[in-house]
Amino acid sequence: MTVSESAVSPVSRYLLFLCSGLLLLISLTSNAQLANRPPVPEWLSGPDLQHRFETSSPLLMAVLLVASPDVPVTVLINDQALPALPASTKATSLDVTRLLRRGPNSIALRSAGKVALLLELNGDLAQKTWLATSSSWRPARSHGLTDAIPDANPFDLKTTPDAYNSWKLAGRESQHQATDPTTLQVPPGYRIDLVHSASTDQDSWVAMAFDPAGRLTLGLEKKGLLRLSFSNPDRPEVASASRIDESLEECRGLLYADGWLFANANRSKALYRLRDADDDGRFEQKQELLRTGGSTGHGRNHLKLGPDGRLWIAYGNNVLLPDSVAPSSPLKHYANDQLLPNPWDGSMFDGDVQLPAGHILSLNLDGSDVQLFAGGLRNPLDLAFNRQGQLFTFDADMERDLGTPWYMPTRVLHVVAGADFGWRRGTGRWPAYFADTLPSTLDVGLSSPTAVFFGYGAHFPAADQEVLFICDWSYGRIIAVRLKPRGTSYTATQDNFVTGRPLNVTDGVIGPDGALWFITGGRGTQSGLYRVTYQGKEKVTAQPLTQHPTNPTATTPDLPTQLAHADPFIRHAARMTAESLPLEKLRSLSLLPATALALARVGTDEDRYRVLDHLSANTIADPLTTLRIIEIAIARSATAPSPELKARLRSRLDPLFPSHHSPQLNHQLAKHLIYLRSTSVLPKIIALLEKATTSEDLLFYPFVLRYLKDDPAWSEQGYRTVFTALTRAEQLNGASTYFKAIADTRAELTTHLPPALATRLASVISPPQPAALTPHALPGHSFKNWTLADLDPLLPQVAQGRSFESAKKALVSTQCVFCHRVAADNVLPAGVFGPDLSQVSARFGRRDLLDHILNPSKAIDEKFRFLTITRVDGSLVTGALESEDDERITLRPNPLAKDTIEIGKSMIQTREESPRSPMPASLLNGLKPNEILDLLAWFEAQGNPKHPAFKTP
Repeated sequence: MTVSESAVSPVSRYLLFLCSGLLLLISLTSNAQLANRPPVPEWLSGPDLQHRFETSSPLLMAVLLVASPDVPVTVLINDQALPALPASTKATSLDVTRLLRRGPNSIALRSAGKVALLLELNGDLAQKTWLATSSSWRPARSHGLTDAIPDANPFDLKTTPDAYNSWKLAGRESQHQATDPTTLQVPPGYRIDLVHSASTDQDSWVAMAFDPAGRLTLGLEKKGLLRLSFSNPDRPEVASASRIDESLEECRGLLYADGWLFANANRSKALYRLRDADDDGRFEQKQELLRTGGSTGHGRNHLKLGPDGRLWIAYGNNVLLPDSVAPSSPLKHYANDQLLPNPWDGSMFDGDVQLPAGHILSLNLDGSDVQLFAGGLRNPLDLAFNRQGQLFTFDADMERDLGTPWYMPTRVLHVVAGADFGWRRGTGRWPAYFADTLPSTLDVGLSSPTAVFFGYGAHFPAADQEVLFICDWSYGRIIAVRLKPRGTSYTATQDNFVTGRPLNVTDGVIGPDGALWFITGGRGTQSGLYRVTYQGKEKVTAQPLTQHPTNPTATTPDLPTQLAHADPFIRHAARMTAESLPLEKLRSLSLLPATALALARVGTDEDRYRVLDHLSANTIADPLTTLRIIEIAIARSATAPSPELKARLRSRLDPLFPSHHSPQLNHQLAKHLIYLRSTSVLPKIIALLEKATTSEDLLFYPFVLRYLKDDPAWSEQGYRTVFTALTRAEQLNGASTYFKAIADTRAELTTHLPPALATRLASVISPPQPAALTPHALPGHSFKNWTLADLDPLLPQVAQGRSFESAKKALVSTQCVFCHRVAADNVLPAGVFGPDLSQVSARFGRRDLLDHILNPSKAIDEKFRFLTITRVDGSLVTGALESEDDERITLRPNPLAKDTIEIGKSMIQTREESPRSPMPASLLNGLKPNEILDLLAWFEAQGNPKHPAFKTP
């Protein structure tokens, strides 16, 4: 029995939730905006419009939308001027994340005409705040709201969704025209042209490659290849378009090399090479080079020709390694290496991923000698070699994990032989500071990686020719990554090179003409082909690409020195060499940290216990590396360490915890000491939780404390601290998995509490909502048990003279918006638990609809039926089936509440579908007759305020 079940009845909890939810929503609607719904900007004019505002939390993304229909406009953020924006009746978007700061900010608009602005501030993927031009700006003259003429609204919600989902604007329902290039931003001196928009029969494009004749081959998202030929070399136009293949499914990677076209066809699950010897537009030869298993989500991606003359291919984490991978491959000996495996991992997104997860293969042009070069990636879409022959990729973690301690940032990676970048399914991802992975070159921030390519051969200024261009599909941008050598690797900075809304970039190349070409598309969206050229005053001399591979290497004579080197890439290369040695040779090396790491990975259990003995007996100079070696040695051993060895390790680690300087070290120490059953770790973690402020800390410590559920050191105050920390975590930024992990951690800890303690802790396990008002505390409301007979005579009055605003209030007060979508254009919050009611009038007349509202149990959709369980003690439990396994059933008594009830199957006498609807039968009882008629008019009008029902007769 859970705390919520013993403390509050399901009915009481449901009513409490509804009333408190009503208060919350009324509070929200009284503000200038609803959460995630932008306010309507006003058209303003004035010589120098200014506004000051504050941001109270770190921003992941800030997007500025500006419309100035008559004259250009200049925007200044914190006194820094942005490039002048041309006159446009459409809102132009700019990424201004890096110009904003936590705390006070200023924004100014300089225009000789009217202008409007909307600033989207993304604290996470789910929550956004907005700033809009209004008459409060000074000095300003207002010209009314931008939505006064709906068809001319530059900020229409249907055409300007949030930044992360801006790709949705590229739907193909319109004129089959790609984004207007005049709305895209490029650096000064550059020009961007739209060369071609995909027609209805040309599908959506996911890959591109120029052939030796200068024609462009496009990979179609569904099936086949499209060839574009061009006229007018100075300002290319498509002269012809023809299908040259109808069989290859979703070619994500295309490459012309050695007289062949190489095509990585994702949904065909194979790499092919094709040859059109007579150039008649048909491939006489088609050979399958490499077939791979697994699914196609994060699948078979782009490919490049390496400086060694081999094919190099990026694969996502849903692809299985082919059987032909050579045993001599650089990447080997990979494992999960988790000290505390999490049972949730298999049920989380990508829970079926097999190691090495996303990876990079290289092979000969005939498909032979398949080498596994690197892995531990999620979904690298592309890769690129620099002039030195060094390999780079752009990889992203699961966006919905944002805020969790296991989230990995989107990052540019320098990929070297044998590298494992630590992506694992579920919660098992490795932080970048682990000794057996490598740091990133650049953490980019929220983005959806697609193509990567260098600017070599571009007719651009010299500095831009050396840029690594990386493409971000969701946020619509091509980012210029500027690499700087650091030791044997690199650091980097970034700036936006091309931005737009939408700009769902899928691939890009430097064309034979020295221009940057890129395409948009993906997920069935409208595709376009764009060309970026430099027309500025700086002298341009294209530098041809010459590559000289210089991967860091370790040689046996210098191995001890290199194993202790400060450069992590040299240490990595040395460890790769050490792991390839015969075991006897490896054992003879001095037991440096890198040597101990190698022995833990490739040695026998005897070697691993020798390493653990050594670490337990010596001073720890590098705690994070030591902890990682301990973790690997234990995780890879067939048997657990002896009690004596555990005791020695405890005595070595206990004094280090907690660290006053390193949150990362505290996470790893807590994990190890929990595994080692330290008697002091629990109170130390509780003390850390009392002071914790970050989402990572507030989730991590309760998460690992699940492994100490039977620790005798638990106290009631300790539990209070933990559950309070989880509640505090819920107030911080995070995406969906973050909040689900909080709820799951809370539930798992709660189910192991003694019932009496759970009852005492009910208020902190599930904090009460604000006190609910009684019906009579809501002035102006009548309370009557309405029947169909009462209201039927009034139904003709629904047709005309109704109040749109009254209807909106009725939808809130009756709780409709909590469970249902009630309008197609999101003028009110949209619930997700019940049927979509935005077009319900197309299926029901007003009398039938009213009957369903008054009598919801009369006809219940199968998808929304509750389950009623009779326990062996005769008690009843009713709720939605949340989950079921061989041992238990979990019900959610109220679809809107967090609480669930878990029932062991041995305690169940009967189970049957409930004849009662989860929708209460009395929702209209607090409304007056006119309000009920207004509500019915809303559904007939489908939320349209201009419907005849809302006009005065």
